[in-house]
Amino acid sequence: MKGGHDMTSSWLRRALRATVAVAVVGATMMIARPAAAVHLCGTTILTDLQLSADLGPCPGDGLIVGADEITIDLNGYRIFAANGDGDNAGIVLPGRTRVTVENGTVEGFDAGILIVGGVHNTVTGMTIQDNVNDFLGGPCDLGDGIAVLDSDSNSIRRNVLVGNGPYGGVSLVGDSDGNVVQRNDVQDHDIVGTNCGNSLQDEGIRIEGPGADGNEVTQNTVGNSLLSGIGLHGYVCAEPDPEPGNTGNVVTFNRVTGTEGSSVSAGINFLQQGPAGIVCAATQATVQRNVSSDNTGWGVFVAATSFENRIERNLARNNALEGIRLNGPRLALDFESVGPTLFDVTTPDLGPYAEGSDFQVMFGSGSGDVTAQVVPIDLAIPDSAPVNTNPVDTSTSACEPADFTAAGFQSGDIALIQRGTCTFVSKVDNAIAAGASAVVMFNEGQTGRTSAAFGSVGGVPIPVLSATYALGMQLADLADAGDVTAHIVTNTTLETVEAAPGATDNLVRRNRAEGNAGADGYDGNLDPPCDNNTWSANHLPTVNQPCVGPGVVVAPAAPPGGSDAAPDLGLVERFGRDRPDQAPAGS
Repeated sequence: MKGGHDMTSSWLRRALRATVAVAVVGATMMIARPAAAVHLCGTTILTDLQLSADLGPCPGDGLIVGADEITIDLNGYRIFAANGDGDNAGIVLPGRTRVTVENGTVEGFDAGILIVGGVHNTVTGMTIQDNVNDFLGGPCDLGDGIAVLDSDSNSIRRNVLVGNGPYGGVSLVGDSDGNVVQRNDVQDHDIVGTNCGNSLQDEGIRIEGPGADGNEVTQNTVGNSLLSGIGLHGYVCAEPDPEPGNTGNVVTFNRVTGTEGSSVSAGINFLQQGPAGIVCAATQATVQRNVSSDNTGWGVFVAATSFENRIERNLARNNALEGIRLNGPRLALDFESVGPTLFDVTTPDLGPYAEGSDFQVMFGSGSGDVTAQVVPIDLAIPDSAPVNTNPVDTSTSACEPADFTAAGFQSGDIALIQRGTCTFVSKVDNAIAAGASAVVMFNEGQTGRTSAAFGSVGGVPIPVLSATYALGMQLADLADAGDVTAHIVTNTTLETVEAAPGATDNLVRRNRAEGNAGADGYDGNLDPPCDNNTWSANHLPTVNQPCVGPGVVVAPAAPPGGSDAAPDLGLVERFGRDRPDQAPAGS
Protein backbone atom coordinates (compact mmCIF):
# COMPACT_ATOMS: atom_id res chain seq x y z
CA MET A 1 0.00 0.00 0.00
CA LYS A 2 1.47 3.34 -1.00
CA GLY A 3 2.14 5.47 2.06
CA GLY A 4 1.44 9.11 2.75
CA HIS A 5 -2.33 9.16 3.25
CA ASP A 6 -4.77 7.17 5.31
CA MET A 7 -7.22 6.60 2.49
CA THR A 8 -7.88 2.87 2.79
CA SER A 9 -11.14 2.28 1.00
CA SER A 10 -13.96 -0.16 1.56
CA TRP A 11 -12.98 -1.89 -1.70
CA LEU A 12 -9.44 -2.48 -0.50
CA ARG A 13 -10.60 -3.77 2.88
CA ARG A 14 -13.06 -6.06 1.15
CA ALA A 15 -10.38 -7.31 -1.22
CA LEU A 16 -7.90 -8.05 1.55
CA ARG A 17 -10.52 -10.03 3.45
CA ALA A 18 -11.85 -11.86 0.44
CA THR A 19 -11.80 -15.63 0.38
CA VAL A 20 -9.80 -17.02 -2.49
CA ALA A 21 -12.52 -18.77 -4.42
CA VAL A 22 -10.40 -19.88 -7.35
CA ALA A 23 -6.58 -20.18 -7.39
CA VAL A 24 -4.60 -22.13 -9.94
CA VAL A 25 -0.92 -21.51 -9.24
CA GLY A 26 1.59 -21.74 -12.06
CA ALA A 27 -0.95 -22.01 -14.87
CA THR A 28 -3.35 -19.86 -16.80
CA MET A 29 -6.79 -19.71 -15.23
CA MET A 30 -9.66 -19.66 -17.69
CA ILE A 31 -13.38 -19.13 -17.28
CA ALA A 32 -14.51 -21.65 -19.87
CA ARG A 33 -18.29 -21.52 -20.00
CA PRO A 34 -20.34 -20.87 -23.13
CA ALA A 35 -22.71 -18.51 -21.30
CA ALA A 36 -22.05 -15.69 -18.86
CA ALA A 37 -20.71 -16.90 -15.52
CA VAL A 38 -22.27 -15.45 -12.38
CA HIS A 39 -20.84 -17.62 -9.60
CA LEU A 40 -17.30 -16.34 -10.28
CA CYS A 41 -18.23 -12.73 -9.55
CA GLY A 42 -16.16 -11.41 -6.65
CA THR A 43 -13.44 -14.02 -7.15
CA THR A 44 -9.91 -13.18 -6.00
CA ILE A 45 -7.51 -14.00 -8.85
CA LEU A 46 -3.99 -15.25 -7.96
CA THR A 47 -2.67 -16.21 -11.39
CA ASP A 48 -3.02 -15.27 -15.05
CA LEU A 49 -6.61 -15.17 -16.22
CA GLN A 50 -8.12 -15.37 -19.70
CA LEU A 51 -11.89 -15.24 -20.10
CA SER A 52 -13.68 -17.47 -22.55
CA ALA A 53 -17.14 -16.09 -21.82
CA ASP A 54 -18.79 -13.02 -20.35
CA LEU A 55 -18.79 -12.62 -16.57
CA GLY A 56 -21.94 -11.35 -14.91
CA PRO A 57 -24.31 -9.98 -13.95
CA CYS A 58 -22.26 -9.30 -10.82
CA PRO A 59 -24.11 -7.93 -7.77
CA GLY A 60 -20.86 -6.68 -6.17
CA ASP A 61 -17.30 -6.40 -7.47
CA GLY A 62 -16.53 -8.30 -10.64
CA LEU A 63 -12.99 -9.60 -10.07
CA ILE A 64 -10.40 -8.84 -7.36
CA VAL A 65 -6.74 -9.18 -8.31
CA GLY A 66 -4.88 -10.91 -5.48
CA ALA A 67 -1.35 -11.30 -6.88
CA ASP A 68 1.36 -9.20 -8.53
CA GLU A 69 2.81 -9.57 -12.02
CA ILE A 70 -0.15 -11.35 -13.60
CA THR A 71 -2.31 -10.61 -16.65
CA ILE A 72 -6.09 -10.32 -16.68
CA ASP A 73 -6.98 -10.89 -20.33
CA LEU A 74 -10.69 -10.48 -20.99
CA ASN A 75 -10.11 -11.98 -24.44
CA GLY A 76 -12.77 -9.80 -26.05
CA TYR A 77 -15.44 -10.64 -23.46
CA ARG A 78 -17.12 -8.38 -20.91
CA ILE A 79 -17.62 -8.14 -17.18
CA PHE A 80 -20.95 -6.54 -16.35
CA ALA A 81 -22.87 -5.60 -13.23
CA ALA A 82 -26.25 -6.31 -11.72
CA ASN A 83 -26.30 -2.79 -10.25
CA GLY A 84 -26.03 -3.85 -6.63
CA ASP A 85 -26.01 -1.61 -3.57
CA GLY A 86 -22.93 0.29 -2.42
CA ASP A 87 -19.75 1.15 -4.31
CA ASN A 88 -18.62 -1.67 -6.59
CA ALA A 89 -16.00 -1.98 -9.32
CA GLY A 90 -15.66 -4.33 -12.26
CA ILE A 91 -11.98 -5.12 -11.61
CA VAL A 92 -10.24 -4.16 -8.35
CA LEU A 93 -6.45 -4.01 -7.99
CA PRO A 94 -5.76 -3.58 -4.24
CA GLY A 95 -2.06 -2.83 -3.61
CA ARG A 96 -0.97 -4.66 -6.75
CA THR A 97 2.25 -4.29 -8.77
CA ARG A 98 2.83 -4.90 -12.48
CA VAL A 99 -0.59 -6.30 -13.25
CA THR A 100 -1.92 -5.97 -16.81
CA VAL A 101 -5.66 -5.69 -17.52
CA GLU A 102 -6.45 -5.88 -21.22
CA ASN A 103 -8.69 -6.64 -24.15
CA GLY A 104 -12.31 -6.53 -23.04
CA THR A 105 -15.27 -4.56 -21.74
CA VAL A 106 -16.35 -3.56 -18.24
CA GLU A 107 -19.76 -1.97 -17.85
CA GLY A 108 -22.52 -1.15 -15.43
CA PHE A 109 -20.53 -0.92 -12.16
CA ASP A 110 -19.93 2.16 -10.01
CA ALA A 111 -16.40 2.14 -11.44
CA GLY A 112 -15.02 0.07 -14.25
CA ILE A 113 -11.50 -0.49 -12.88
CA LEU A 114 -10.23 0.56 -9.44
CA ILE A 115 -6.49 0.66 -8.71
CA VAL A 116 -5.81 1.25 -5.00
CA GLY A 117 -2.28 1.70 -3.62
CA GLY A 118 -0.65 -0.01 -6.59
CA VAL A 119 2.35 0.74 -8.81
CA HIS A 120 3.38 -0.02 -12.38
CA ASN A 121 0.06 -1.55 -13.43
CA THR A 122 -1.22 -1.34 -17.02
CA VAL A 123 -4.76 -1.00 -18.36
CA THR A 124 -4.86 -1.23 -22.13
CA GLY A 125 -7.21 -2.16 -24.96
CA MET A 126 -10.26 -1.95 -22.71
CA THR A 127 -13.72 -0.55 -23.31
CA ILE A 128 -15.01 0.96 -20.07
CA GLN A 129 -18.58 2.12 -20.46
CA ASP A 130 -21.69 3.11 -18.55
CA ASN A 131 -20.17 2.72 -15.08
CA VAL A 132 -22.37 5.20 -13.22
CA ASN A 133 -22.77 5.49 -9.47
CA ASP A 134 -26.48 6.10 -8.90
CA PHE A 135 -26.47 4.90 -5.28
CA LEU A 136 -29.47 6.55 -3.64
CA GLY A 137 -28.52 5.86 -0.03
CA GLY A 138 -26.12 8.78 0.37
CA PRO A 139 -22.75 10.12 -0.76
CA CYS A 140 -20.67 7.83 -2.93
CA ASP A 141 -16.94 7.39 -3.47
CA LEU A 142 -16.84 5.83 -6.91
CA GLY A 143 -18.26 7.15 -10.14
CA ASP A 144 -15.44 6.69 -12.65
CA GLY A 145 -14.45 4.63 -15.65
CA ILE A 146 -10.94 4.02 -14.30
CA ALA A 147 -10.19 5.27 -10.75
CA VAL A 148 -6.54 5.40 -9.67
CA LEU A 149 -6.29 5.99 -5.91
CA ASP A 150 -2.99 6.61 -4.09
CA SER A 151 -1.15 4.78 -6.86
CA ASP A 152 2.03 5.62 -8.78
CA SER A 153 3.47 4.96 -12.24
CA ASN A 154 0.46 3.19 -13.71
CA SER A 155 -0.17 3.18 -17.45
CA ILE A 156 -3.68 3.82 -18.82
CA ARG A 157 -3.27 3.47 -22.60
CA ARG A 158 -5.37 2.95 -25.70
CA ASN A 159 -8.70 2.43 -23.96
CA VAL A 160 -12.19 3.56 -24.93
CA LEU A 161 -14.13 5.19 -22.09
CA VAL A 162 -17.76 6.18 -22.64
CA GLY A 163 -20.51 7.49 -20.38
CA ASN A 164 -19.00 6.90 -16.93
CA GLY A 165 -19.69 9.17 -13.98
CA PRO A 166 -20.54 11.29 -12.20
CA TYR A 167 -16.84 11.93 -11.46
CA GLY A 168 -14.78 11.06 -14.52
CA GLY A 169 -13.64 8.82 -17.30
CA VAL A 170 -10.11 8.46 -15.90
CA SER A 171 -9.59 9.85 -12.38
CA LEU A 172 -6.26 10.19 -10.56
CA VAL A 173 -7.25 10.59 -6.91
CA GLY A 174 -5.17 11.21 -3.81
CA ASP A 175 -1.39 10.75 -3.74
CA SER A 176 -1.14 9.40 -7.28
CA ASP A 177 2.13 10.38 -8.98
CA GLY A 178 3.81 9.66 -12.29
CA ASN A 179 0.88 7.95 -13.97
CA VAL A 180 0.55 8.02 -17.77
CA VAL A 181 -2.86 8.48 -19.43
CA GLN A 182 -2.20 8.12 -23.15
CA ARG A 183 -4.06 7.62 -26.44
CA ASN A 184 -7.44 7.00 -24.88
CA ASP A 185 -10.77 7.88 -26.51
CA VAL A 186 -12.82 9.49 -23.73
CA GLN A 187 -16.39 10.44 -24.63
CA ASP A 188 -19.71 11.52 -23.11
CA HIS A 189 -18.72 11.98 -19.48
CA ASP A 190 -21.68 14.23 -18.84
CA ILE A 191 -23.45 12.36 -16.05
CA VAL A 192 -25.25 14.71 -13.65
CA GLY A 193 -24.79 13.34 -10.13
CA THR A 194 -27.50 13.57 -7.49
CA ASN A 195 -25.92 12.04 -4.39
CA CYS A 196 -22.23 12.10 -5.33
CA GLY A 197 -21.19 15.56 -4.20
CA ASN A 198 -21.56 18.41 -6.64
CA SER A 199 -24.01 17.57 -9.40
CA LEU A 200 -21.80 18.95 -12.20
CA GLN A 201 -18.55 17.10 -11.50
CA ASP A 202 -18.20 14.73 -14.43
CA GLU A 203 -14.98 15.18 -16.43
CA GLY A 204 -13.23 13.30 -19.18
CA ILE A 205 -9.85 13.05 -17.45
CA ARG A 206 -9.61 14.19 -13.85
CA ILE A 207 -6.45 14.92 -11.82
CA GLU A 208 -8.11 15.26 -8.45
CA GLY A 209 -5.42 14.66 -5.85
CA PRO A 210 -4.56 16.06 -3.39
CA GLY A 211 -0.91 15.24 -3.91
CA ALA A 212 -1.26 14.13 -7.53
CA ASP A 213 2.09 15.17 -9.01
CA GLY A 214 4.01 14.59 -12.22
CA ASN A 215 1.29 12.76 -14.11
CA GLU A 216 1.28 12.78 -17.92
CA VAL A 217 -1.95 13.14 -19.91
CA THR A 218 -1.07 12.91 -23.59
CA GLN A 219 -2.55 12.20 -27.02
CA ASN A 220 -6.08 11.57 -25.77
CA THR A 221 -9.30 12.48 -27.57
CA VAL A 222 -11.86 13.88 -25.12
CA GLY A 223 -15.39 14.90 -26.09
CA ASN A 224 -18.69 15.95 -24.53
CA SER A 225 -17.69 16.20 -20.88
CA LEU A 226 -19.66 18.10 -18.29
CA LEU A 227 -17.29 20.17 -16.12
CA SER A 228 -13.95 19.77 -17.87
CA GLY A 229 -12.48 17.82 -20.71
CA ILE A 230 -9.26 17.61 -18.70
CA GLY A 231 -9.49 18.94 -15.14
CA LEU A 232 -6.62 19.80 -12.78
CA HIS A 233 -8.20 20.20 -9.37
CA GLY A 234 -7.46 22.38 -6.37
CA TYR A 235 -6.34 21.36 -2.90
CA VAL A 236 -6.77 22.60 0.66
CA CYS A 237 -3.91 25.00 1.34
CA ALA A 238 -5.06 26.60 4.60
CA GLU A 239 -3.55 25.99 8.01
CA PRO A 240 -3.59 24.15 10.33
CA ASP A 241 -3.81 21.03 8.15
CA PRO A 242 -2.94 21.88 4.56
CA GLU A 243 -2.97 19.14 1.95
CA PRO A 244 -0.17 18.60 -0.55
CA GLY A 245 -0.77 20.37 -3.84
CA ASN A 246 -1.24 18.99 -7.31
CA THR A 247 1.97 20.05 -9.07
CA GLY A 248 4.05 19.38 -12.15
CA ASN A 249 1.41 17.58 -14.21
CA VAL A 250 1.85 17.49 -17.99
CA VAL A 251 -1.03 17.84 -20.46
CA THR A 252 0.13 17.54 -24.08
CA PHE A 253 -1.14 16.71 -27.57
CA ASN A 254 -4.75 16.17 -26.49
CA ARG A 255 -7.84 17.09 -28.50
CA VAL A 256 -10.67 18.32 -26.27
CA THR A 257 -14.06 19.34 -27.66
CA GLY A 258 -17.62 19.98 -26.64
CA THR A 259 -17.35 20.44 -22.87
CA GLU A 260 -20.95 21.31 -22.19
CA GLY A 261 -21.83 21.62 -18.50
CA SER A 262 -22.17 25.35 -17.89
CA SER A 263 -20.43 28.69 -18.26
CA VAL A 264 -17.81 27.57 -15.72
CA SER A 265 -16.72 24.58 -17.78
CA ALA A 266 -13.54 24.50 -19.83
CA GLY A 267 -11.75 22.21 -22.21
CA ILE A 268 -8.59 22.26 -20.08
CA ASN A 269 -9.51 23.50 -16.65
CA PHE A 270 -7.47 24.49 -13.59
CA LEU A 271 -10.20 24.42 -10.97
CA GLN A 272 -9.99 26.48 -7.81
CA GLN A 273 -12.87 25.19 -5.73
CA GLY A 274 -14.12 26.47 -2.43
CA PRO A 275 -13.38 29.67 -0.53
CA ALA A 276 -10.34 31.68 -1.53
CA GLY A 277 -7.44 31.22 0.87
CA ILE A 278 -8.67 27.77 1.87
CA VAL A 279 -8.46 25.99 -1.48
CA CYS A 280 -5.64 26.71 -3.94
CA ALA A 281 -5.30 25.75 -7.59
CA ALA A 282 -2.95 23.21 -9.16
CA THR A 283 0.43 24.67 -10.06
CA GLN A 284 3.57 24.25 -12.19
CA ALA A 285 1.79 22.32 -14.93
CA THR A 286 2.80 22.07 -18.56
CA VAL A 287 -0.03 22.47 -21.07
CA GLN A 288 1.37 22.13 -24.58
CA ARG A 289 0.16 21.44 -28.13
CA ASN A 290 -3.45 20.74 -27.23
CA VAL A 291 -6.55 21.63 -29.24
CA SER A 292 -9.47 22.87 -27.13
CA SER A 293 -12.53 23.81 -29.16
CA ASP A 294 -16.30 24.25 -29.14
CA ASN A 295 -16.64 24.27 -25.35
CA THR A 296 -19.48 26.08 -23.56
CA GLY A 297 -16.91 27.76 -21.29
CA TRP A 298 -13.23 28.52 -21.80
CA GLY A 299 -10.69 26.83 -24.04
CA VAL A 300 -7.96 26.88 -21.38
CA PHE A 301 -8.72 28.26 -17.92
CA VAL A 302 -6.02 28.91 -15.29
CA ALA A 303 -7.49 29.69 -11.87
CA ALA A 304 -6.44 32.32 -9.37
CA THR A 305 -3.55 31.21 -7.08
CA SER A 306 -2.10 29.00 -9.84
CA PHE A 307 1.51 29.80 -10.68
CA GLU A 308 4.50 28.86 -12.83
CA ASN A 309 2.52 27.02 -15.48
CA ARG A 310 3.70 26.74 -19.10
CA ILE A 311 0.85 27.23 -21.59
CA GLU A 312 2.50 26.76 -24.99
CA ARG A 313 1.55 26.06 -28.62
CA ASN A 314 -2.12 25.31 -27.91
CA LEU A 315 -5.05 26.05 -30.21
CA ALA A 316 -8.24 27.38 -28.57
CA ARG A 317 -11.04 27.74 -31.11
CA ASN A 318 -14.77 28.57 -31.09
CA ASN A 319 -15.29 28.50 -27.34
CA ALA A 320 -18.21 30.30 -25.70
CA LEU A 321 -15.94 32.30 -23.36
CA GLU A 322 -12.29 33.31 -23.63
CA GLY A 323 -9.88 31.16 -25.59
CA ILE A 324 -7.07 31.27 -23.00
CA ARG A 325 -7.79 32.89 -19.65
CA LEU A 326 -5.55 33.56 -16.67
CA ASN A 327 -7.89 34.46 -13.84
CA GLY A 328 -7.42 37.55 -11.75
CA PRO A 329 -7.38 37.91 -7.96
CA ARG A 330 -10.10 36.28 -5.91
CA LEU A 331 -12.27 38.99 -4.40
CA ALA A 332 -14.23 38.86 -1.15
CA LEU A 333 -16.35 41.18 0.97
CA ASP A 334 -14.88 42.39 4.25
CA PHE A 335 -17.96 43.21 6.35
CA GLU A 336 -18.26 44.53 9.89
CA SER A 337 -21.15 45.76 12.00
CA VAL A 338 -19.49 48.55 13.99
CA GLY A 339 -22.60 49.75 15.90
CA PRO A 340 -24.51 51.31 17.46
CA THR A 341 -27.37 49.04 16.42
CA LEU A 342 -31.06 49.29 17.33
CA PHE A 343 -34.29 47.43 16.63
CA ASP A 344 -37.14 49.07 18.53
CA VAL A 345 -40.89 48.62 17.98
CA THR A 346 -42.39 52.02 18.76
CA THR A 347 -46.02 51.37 17.73
CA PRO A 348 -47.23 49.64 19.81
CA ASP A 349 -44.54 50.61 22.29
CA LEU A 350 -42.71 47.32 23.00
CA GLY A 351 -39.25 48.74 23.53
CA PRO A 352 -36.01 47.56 21.91
CA TYR A 353 -35.14 43.93 21.17
CA ALA A 354 -31.83 42.30 22.14
CA GLU A 355 -29.13 42.13 19.49
CA GLY A 356 -27.70 38.61 19.28
CA SER A 357 -30.57 36.71 20.87
CA ASP A 358 -33.54 38.34 19.08
CA PHE A 359 -31.94 39.75 15.94
CA GLN A 360 -28.63 40.25 14.15
CA VAL A 361 -27.33 42.55 11.46
CA MET A 362 -27.08 40.35 8.36
CA PHE A 363 -23.73 40.04 6.62
CA GLY A 364 -23.72 42.63 3.82
CA SER A 365 -26.32 44.94 5.38
CA GLY A 366 -26.08 48.63 4.63
CA SER A 367 -26.05 51.43 7.20
CA GLY A 368 -29.12 53.49 8.03
CA ASP A 369 -31.44 55.10 10.57
CA VAL A 370 -35.03 54.24 9.63
CA THR A 371 -38.39 54.71 11.33
CA ALA A 372 -41.25 53.32 9.26
CA GLN A 373 -44.24 51.00 9.12
CA VAL A 374 -43.56 47.25 9.13
CA VAL A 375 -45.43 45.39 6.37
CA PRO A 376 -45.55 41.54 6.25
CA ILE A 377 -44.81 40.05 2.81
CA ASP A 378 -46.54 36.77 1.92
CA LEU A 379 -45.72 34.92 5.15
CA ALA A 380 -46.38 31.21 5.83
CA ILE A 381 -47.06 30.86 9.57
CA PRO A 382 -49.35 28.10 10.91
CA ASP A 383 -52.35 29.41 12.86
CA SER A 384 -51.74 29.48 16.62
CA ALA A 385 -48.68 27.23 16.31
CA PRO A 386 -45.50 27.94 18.28
CA VAL A 387 -43.54 25.71 15.88
CA ASN A 388 -43.76 25.74 12.11
CA THR A 389 -44.94 22.27 11.12
CA ASN A 390 -44.85 22.98 7.39
CA PRO A 391 -42.07 21.40 5.29
CA VAL A 392 -38.85 23.36 4.91
CA ASP A 393 -38.98 26.03 2.20
CA THR A 394 -42.77 26.22 2.25
CA SER A 395 -42.53 29.98 2.54
CA THR A 396 -42.08 31.87 -0.71
CA SER A 397 -42.11 35.23 1.07
CA ALA A 398 -40.70 38.03 -1.15
CA CYS A 399 -39.59 35.63 -3.88
CA GLU A 400 -41.69 37.52 -6.44
CA PRO A 401 -42.05 41.28 -6.97
CA ALA A 402 -45.83 40.72 -7.00
CA ASP A 403 -45.66 39.71 -3.32
CA PHE A 404 -45.05 43.36 -2.40
CA THR A 405 -47.93 44.67 -4.52
CA ALA A 406 -50.30 42.11 -2.99
CA ALA A 407 -49.25 43.21 0.52
CA GLY A 408 -50.02 46.87 -0.19
CA PHE A 409 -46.36 47.74 0.32
CA GLN A 410 -45.46 51.42 -0.06
CA SER A 411 -42.11 52.97 -0.84
CA GLY A 412 -40.32 53.70 2.44
CA ASP A 413 -41.93 50.83 4.38
CA ILE A 414 -39.94 48.19 6.28
CA ALA A 415 -40.43 44.75 4.71
CA LEU A 416 -41.07 41.85 7.12
CA ILE A 417 -39.87 38.81 5.16
CA GLN A 418 -39.72 35.12 6.03
CA ARG A 419 -36.85 32.84 5.09
CA GLY A 420 -37.61 30.09 2.53
CA THR A 421 -37.42 28.84 -1.06
CA CYS A 422 -35.46 31.55 -2.89
CA THR A 423 -32.16 33.10 -1.86
CA PHE A 424 -31.74 35.81 0.73
CA VAL A 425 -30.27 38.04 -1.96
CA SER A 426 -33.31 37.61 -4.20
CA LYS A 427 -35.68 38.51 -1.38
CA VAL A 428 -33.79 41.66 -0.46
CA ASP A 429 -33.34 42.69 -4.09
CA ASN A 430 -37.12 42.48 -4.58
CA ALA A 431 -37.64 44.54 -1.43
CA ILE A 432 -35.23 47.22 -2.64
CA ALA A 433 -36.98 47.31 -6.01
CA ALA A 434 -40.29 47.88 -4.17
CA GLY A 435 -38.78 50.86 -2.33
CA ALA A 436 -38.10 49.28 1.07
CA SER A 437 -36.20 51.46 3.54
CA ALA A 438 -35.13 48.37 5.55
CA VAL A 439 -35.74 44.61 5.75
CA VAL A 440 -36.39 42.35 8.74
CA MET A 441 -35.98 38.72 7.64
CA PHE A 442 -37.00 36.11 10.20
CA ASN A 443 -36.27 32.41 10.27
CA GLU A 444 -38.73 29.92 8.79
CA GLY A 445 -39.55 28.06 12.00
CA GLN A 446 -38.86 24.37 11.42
CA THR A 447 -36.35 22.42 13.49
CA GLY A 448 -32.98 24.04 12.96
CA ARG A 449 -34.56 27.17 11.49
CA THR A 450 -35.57 29.20 14.52
CA SER A 451 -32.57 31.35 15.54
CA ALA A 452 -31.52 34.82 14.39
CA ALA A 453 -28.18 33.58 13.04
CA PHE A 454 -28.41 32.89 9.33
CA GLY A 455 -27.61 34.26 5.94
CA SER A 456 -25.77 36.82 3.89
CA VAL A 457 -27.10 39.40 1.47
CA GLY A 458 -23.82 40.11 -0.24
CA GLY A 459 -23.78 43.90 0.01
CA VAL A 460 -26.87 46.16 -0.14
CA PRO A 461 -27.55 49.86 0.54
CA ILE A 462 -30.30 49.48 3.18
CA PRO A 463 -30.37 47.99 6.72
CA VAL A 464 -31.14 44.25 6.76
CA LEU A 465 -31.73 42.39 10.01
CA SER A 466 -32.13 38.65 10.55
CA ALA A 467 -34.54 37.71 13.35
CA THR A 468 -35.76 34.68 15.24
CA TYR A 469 -38.87 32.85 14.20
CA ALA A 470 -40.52 33.85 17.48
CA LEU A 471 -39.88 37.54 16.82
CA GLY A 472 -41.18 37.22 13.28
CA MET A 473 -44.39 35.59 14.50
CA GLN A 474 -44.86 38.34 17.07
CA LEU A 475 -44.46 41.09 14.47
CA ALA A 476 -46.81 39.28 12.09
CA ASP A 477 -49.49 38.99 14.79
CA LEU A 478 -49.10 42.68 15.67
CA ALA A 479 -49.41 43.66 12.02
CA ASP A 480 -52.61 41.60 11.71
CA ALA A 481 -54.03 43.59 14.65
CA GLY A 482 -53.01 47.05 13.44
CA ASP A 483 -50.18 49.27 12.30
CA VAL A 484 -46.66 48.44 13.48
CA THR A 485 -43.88 51.02 13.42
CA ALA A 486 -40.22 50.16 14.04
CA HIS A 487 -37.03 52.13 14.50
CA ILE A 488 -33.95 50.44 12.98
CA VAL A 489 -30.39 51.71 13.22
CA THR A 490 -27.37 49.96 11.64
CA ASN A 491 -23.78 51.10 11.22
CA THR A 492 -21.71 48.84 8.99
CA THR A 493 -18.61 48.82 6.83
CA LEU A 494 -18.28 46.83 3.62
CA GLU A 495 -15.18 46.66 1.47
CA THR A 496 -14.15 44.52 -1.48
CA VAL A 497 -10.74 43.04 -0.73
CA GLU A 498 -8.35 40.66 -2.45
CA ALA A 499 -8.80 37.28 -0.81
CA ALA A 500 -6.20 35.49 -2.94
CA PRO A 501 -3.81 36.51 -5.71
CA GLY A 502 -4.54 35.94 -9.35
CA ALA A 503 -2.70 33.49 -11.56
CA THR A 504 0.97 34.50 -11.31
CA ASP A 505 4.34 33.86 -12.99
CA ASN A 506 2.83 31.90 -15.88
CA LEU A 507 4.35 31.59 -19.35
CA VAL A 508 1.85 31.81 -22.21
CA ARG A 509 3.78 31.42 -25.44
CA ARG A 510 3.13 30.64 -29.12
CA ASN A 511 -0.55 29.81 -28.66
CA ARG A 512 -3.22 30.43 -31.25
CA ALA A 513 -6.81 31.31 -30.48
CA GLU A 514 -9.61 32.24 -32.84
CA GLY A 515 -13.38 32.43 -33.07
CA ASN A 516 -13.96 32.54 -29.32
CA ALA A 517 -16.96 34.52 -28.07
CA GLY A 518 -14.83 36.19 -25.40
CA ALA A 519 -11.36 37.58 -25.87
CA ASP A 520 -8.99 35.10 -27.47
CA GLY A 521 -6.49 35.98 -24.76
CA TYR A 522 -7.43 37.25 -21.30
CA ASP A 523 -5.32 38.06 -18.24
CA GLY A 524 -7.35 39.05 -15.21
CA ASN A 525 -4.31 40.67 -13.60
CA LEU A 526 -5.07 44.01 -15.19
CA ASP A 527 -2.20 46.24 -14.18
CA PRO A 528 1.36 45.80 -15.43
CA PRO A 529 3.45 43.83 -14.64
CA CYS A 530 0.37 41.57 -14.65
CA ASP A 531 1.68 39.48 -11.75
CA ASN A 532 4.67 38.51 -13.87
CA ASN A 533 2.65 36.50 -16.37
CA THR A 534 4.51 36.45 -19.69
CA TRP A 535 2.55 36.44 -22.93
CA SER A 536 4.92 35.94 -25.84
CA ALA A 537 4.58 35.32 -29.59
CA ASN A 538 0.90 34.33 -29.41
CA HIS A 539 -1.54 34.69 -32.30
CA LEU A 540 -4.55 36.26 -30.55
CA PRO A 541 -6.79 38.46 -32.70
CA THR A 542 -8.61 39.80 -29.62
CA VAL A 543 -7.11 40.41 -26.18
CA ASN A 544 -8.32 42.20 -23.08
CA GLN A 545 -5.26 44.33 -22.29
CA PRO A 546 -1.77 45.26 -23.48
CA CYS A 547 -0.11 42.78 -21.12
CA VAL A 548 -1.48 39.93 -23.21
CA GLY A 549 -0.21 41.20 -26.61
CA PRO A 550 0.26 40.95 -29.43
CA GLY A 551 -3.29 41.68 -30.50
CA VAL A 552 -5.90 44.39 -30.73
CA VAL A 553 -7.45 45.58 -27.47
CA VAL A 554 -11.15 45.12 -28.10
CA ALA A 555 -12.59 43.22 -25.14
CA PRO A 556 -13.25 45.10 -21.88
CA ALA A 557 -11.83 43.82 -18.63
CA ALA A 558 -14.21 41.97 -16.33
CA PRO A 559 -15.45 44.15 -13.44
CA PRO A 560 -14.66 43.23 -9.82
CA GLY A 561 -16.93 40.46 -8.64
CA GLY A 562 -17.70 39.40 -12.20
CA SER A 563 -16.50 36.27 -13.96
CA ASP A 564 -13.08 36.61 -12.34
CA ALA A 565 -14.65 34.95 -9.35
CA ALA A 566 -15.45 31.72 -11.23
CA PRO A 567 -15.33 28.79 -11.26
CA ASP A 568 -16.10 28.11 -7.60
CA LEU A 569 -17.74 24.72 -7.48
CA GLY A 570 -18.26 22.76 -4.29
CA LEU A 571 -15.58 20.22 -3.50
CA VAL A 572 -16.69 16.62 -3.37
CA GLU A 573 -16.05 14.31 -0.45
CA ARG A 574 -14.38 11.10 -1.64
CA PHE A 575 -12.63 8.17 -0.04
CA GLY A 576 -13.21 9.31 3.52
CA ARG A 577 -11.68 12.76 3.09
CA ASP A 578 -13.64 15.81 4.25
CA ARG A 579 -13.30 18.92 2.15
CA PRO A 580 -14.94 22.32 2.47
CA ASP A 581 -17.80 23.29 0.26
CA GLN A 582 -18.41 26.83 -0.77
CA ALA A 583 -21.81 27.56 0.70
CA PRO A 584 -24.31 28.74 -1.91
CA ALA A 585 -26.59 31.65 -1.25
CA GLY A 586 -29.07 30.45 1.35
CA SER A 587 -32.82 30.25 1.37
